Amino acid sequence: MPSYAYQARDETGHRVRGILDADSQVDLADRLRRMGYLVTQMKEAKGEKQPLKISLGWGPSREAILFCAFQLSNLIEAGISLTTALKTVADQPSASALQRALAEVVREIESGSPFSEALSHHPQVFPPLMAQLVAVGEVSGKLEMVLHRFANFLERDLSLRRSVQSALTYPTLVVLASLFLILFVVSFVVPQFAVLFDRAGVALPGPTRLLTAVGITLRQQWWILGGLAALLLVGVRAVLSMPRVRRWTDEWLLRVPLFGAVIRQTILARFARTLATLVGSGVPILRTLETARQVVGNFAMSQEVEQVRTAVERGERMAGAMAVSKFFYPDAVQMIRVGEESGRLDGMLDKVADFYEFRVGYALKQMTTFLEPFLLLVTGSIVAFIMVSLLLPMFDMVKLLQMGRIR
Repeated sequence: MPSYAYQARDETGHRVRGILDADSQVDLADRLRRMGYLVTQMKEAKGEKQPLKISLGWGPSREAILFCAFQLSNLIEAGISLTTALKTVADQPSASALQRALAEVVREIESGSPFSEALSHHPQVFPPLMAQLVAVGEVSGKLEMVLHRFANFLERDLSLRRSVQSALTYPTLVVLASLFLILFVVSFVVPQFAVLFDRAGVALPGPTRLLTAVGITLRQQWWILGGLAALLLVGVRAVLSMPRVRRWTDEWLLRVPLFGAVIRQTILARFARTLATLVGSGVPILRTLETARQVVGNFAMSQEVEQVRTAVERGERMAGAMAVSKFFYPDAVQMIRVGEESGRLDGMLDKVADFYEFRVGYALKQMTTFLEPFLLLVTGSIVAFIMVSLLLPMFDMVKLLQMGRIR
């Protein structure tokens, strides 16, 4: 069946584009018309087929997806049809991107597409994990159960993210406030003192000259420095996007004292929770590992998970393949091995996720306990340097006053 690339407008006038299979252009135009689209352009797609992509602007928050999954699960469990449940959720106040995506999903379902396929056409809105679980629910007839399981997974994942974010909020605010105050003092206060010392004929010591030069440069050449900083940021991001560099930096992050433990345990908790959700829903283990590889959020770890998946594909046990890796903790490997041998892998993976979520909370407390005095020491040292740079010429000016050289 040939594939056709098309552009169209929906009922609200938003432009959509994508690629769909159809027997002919007439058949595709009829299908898009039933979905509520006005076709503006259509041609046969060449090259590799790409999934349907619709521009929806900013994607919805994870909280919006969480509430959407919970609502759909409850409505379907109450006996409401899938399309009616989707329309009900779409009609409620939420992110506009989510509303438009749900409306598009309803149109595709009404035109004959499965729910999971319709979700997979919107990867920028609905996570791939949701589409995979829905596909399992369609086959097993337990759609409400897998949606509820996905919502529980998303809730635990959000809780983990918030605990990390809340722990980093205070240090981040301290750093930003200190940086703003230091820049203000160096850019505006120090140059004023430098002018005063110059008029008094006081020779400026080295630290004061350095601080004055920095302040004048920041005040007069801020736009050049800002442009250089932007270029540096773009260059760093381009370098970090290279596979070798990204793997090296991600491996380095996992080994950084305190921070590395938090990152590693957070990744393992998310990895185990994803596996538990998919395995418990009946998703094949190879697809489960492929999905988990995409959600770990660390390039080095994702490559390790890919090696585990390859080993499982060869017939090895997952725990045995993880034991070879240097990134999986031995206690996690042992618990997974017990789960495989007892046939309760999903339950044991849940226990692994619970355990490492607890360890993340403890590691965050340790990290913040260390960070607070460290940040105070760093900011105090910078402030002390600024004070010394200003006090040294003041002492010289007092000496000149006592000698009567300044009137």
